[in-house]
Amino acid sequence: MVLMTLGREDLLRTKLFALCDRGSDWVDCLAMCPSSEELDDALAWVADQDAHPGWPDHVRATLVELRQRLGYGI
Repeated sequence: MVLMTLGREDLLRTKLFALCDRGSDWVDCLAMCPSSEELDDALAWVADQDAHPGWPDHVRATLVELRQRLGYGI
């Protein structure tokens, strides 16, 4: 039996999607302490995960708030 897990990039993307989708993953996203570059890299993937026309703007706004909570300044 082989056990496989998500790497940091995929785990961060799924946590960011969950944060944007249900708003209940703040603790996990903050604990991962993603760099500004990691957030930039994940943005396009998360923004493409929902067909609602307002989803990309919601994702961007959520990541702006996450950046602020991480102390990155905007």
